[in-house]
Amino acid sequence: MPFPLALLPTIPDNLDKLKARNALLYHNTFMKNALIRSLNVLYDVAPKVTTGSHSGFQPFMEYVDTVCDMLILHIKGDEEFFKTLAQQCKSFRWSANKATVTVVDSLNALRRSVSGWKKDPKMFASARLLAIITSMEGVLREVLHKQVAKFRSEALPQTVSDDQLASMIKDNMIWLASNSDVTILLPFCMSHHDPKTSKHWPPVSEEAIKAMPGLVNTHPTIWKLAPFDPITKQGKKPTL
Repeated sequence: MPFPLALLPTIPDNLDKLKARNALLYHNTFMKNALIRSLNVLYDVAPKVTTGSHSGFQPFMEYVDTVCDMLILHIKGDEEFFKTLAQQCKSFRWSANKATVTVVDSLNALRRSVSGWKKDPKMFASARLLAIITSMEGVLREVLHKQVAKFRSEALPQTVSDDQLASMIKDNMIWLASNSDVTILLPFCMSHHDPKTSKHWPPVSEEAIKAMPGLVNTHPTIWKLAPFDPITKQGKKPTL
């Protein structure tokens, strides 16, 4: 059985205290684990929302949309990082993973389906959604599980300095924030990260933590389906 997708191994350390070359892998891994958790939620909840007449149908569709958006953002963020690395290190050769193109195309197709289901809920069937999710399992593993190896220290060019890498990590985080809705991105990270694995991730400022209740209230129904409360960080079951 393809789902649930397995989580990637992590460390509890404060990544800001590590060399950038060693921290990079886990910055990326924690986000991939957040995405894996969200995909597992989709798979678990879909059979419960059997038809478009279910009371939880609209919030679930919003959650599906959010998961697609966050996956596409992360995939593009990975590509931006490697493009920058290739620009700064001429010895580093990078080519786009063909699986990422397939995943993005599949996610966009799913978003179009969700848009159609929202307009005409009678057309929705959980079996159809499950079939779409399951059909992506192979390429999702390729992008989420196998691609993470490219972020390992030994896979990075020796010519790139730690200061360069630290700057690239920071710039990539800025790129992610600049190319997303912060009222979605921050609550998503907080509500799909297990604080037991690390109390240091996601790397958010005190101001952002104080603003979290307001951010959560912008899209309150989405986070009811998340595995963790984005404010208290307590684990919970999805609420339809």
